[in-house]
Amino acid sequence: MTDEETVIIGAGPAGLACAAALRAEGCRSIILEATSKLGASWRRHYDRLHLHTDKSHSALPGRPMPAGFPRYPSRLQVIDYLESYARENNLRILTDKMVARVAKKTDWIVETIDGDAFEARAVVIATGLSRVPVRPHWNGQNNFPGTIIHSSEYRNASGLDAGRILVVGFGNSAGEIALECAEAGLDVAMSVRGPVNVVPREILGLPSATIAIAQQHFPCRMVDAVNAPILHLRYRDIEQFGLKRSRQGPLTTMIEQGRTPLIDIGTIAKIRDGLIKVFPGIEMSDGANVFFVNDRSVEFDAIVLATGYRPSLEPFLPDLAERFSNAGKPARDELQPGKDNLYFCGFNPAATGLLRQIGIEALQIAKSIAATTRAQSVSSGRS
Repeated sequence: MTDEETVIIGAGPAGLACAAALRAEGCRSIILEATSKLGASWRRHYDRLHLHTDKSHSALPGRPMPAGFPRYPSRLQVIDYLESYARENNLRILTDKMVARVAKKTDWIVETIDGDAFEARAVVIATGLSRVPVRPHWNGQNNFPGTIIHSSEYRNASGLDAGRILVVGFGNSAGEIALECAEAGLDVAMSVRGPVNVVPREILGLPSATIAIAQQHFPCRMVDAVNAPILHLRYRDIEQFGLKRSRQGPLTTMIEQGRTPLIDIGTIAKIRDGLIKVFPGIEMSDGANVFFVNDRSVEFDAIVLATGYRPSLEPFLPDLAERFSNAGKPARDELQPGKDNLYFCGFNPAATGLLRQIGIEALQIAKSIAATTRAQSVSSGRS
């Protein structure tokens, strides 16, 4: 068994940020990454993905994004940034180390599926919200003759090799995949079950994240009320195209339900132009025919399930089920550093930007671990 001060699980932005922040505090840590390379979630995203938050608010602690990057860096640029970040901070990362179990003894014991074990005073779970794809099922799905893939498997429109595309969902992946397929000249539709919130990526040239930061200390319902007239002017007509506007504002929905609004980078314009059609939820399918809950049916060649992910923490934290919400996320009070030296980073989506939020959490976690480590050292010196 290997003895470590802190074990960090996951070498995505959250894991790297925590390790770098700990190093700045003079604390040792090691990152266990299940795949062969860091930044796994960014590597599996679709090709055209760019950050929806501007680079000035998306850097990890201690290192801004390069000046040569555009305002909204691409997927590959983010990967380059993460690799440089790990290298320049001299982070210790063990790849191909999938964690099988985390259990509390005197300290924490972290076991991997290949039989390695690590003992640590502190553990940081940094596997993120997008660990396991959510794949909905409906009657007749198995008999669909075309391709059905999750958005995690989608790369680009040409890779679908299909002309009639149905995108299921209305999150940011769904919106951008539908947009790309429409721009490629494909016949595109979206299946949207419930009411939605839409916000522009920029307002009067200002990134939405910048505005959200200025408003972050006000109650969410007040912020939604202030922003409502602007959003109404921009998106008041979307119901005539098949979308239902949420009666709850985007910030309130994010905080209370954990649902992120669609950050519009052109999807709504394509819907208005009739290049992306909108249908309600799927009832069933019969061959290539997909039947919707409004009794309409349309034939498709391919279906992309942009239906999100689950954190799926329970399999390797089986003794801590009471610390998770029904959605499998850490319960809200677990997001504050420090219960039993078990920490969670990157599970709190924020209107101000997830990467920015990760940086804030990483610094808090590092300070908490450093303070605990110093206190234990003083106590050991006295005994």
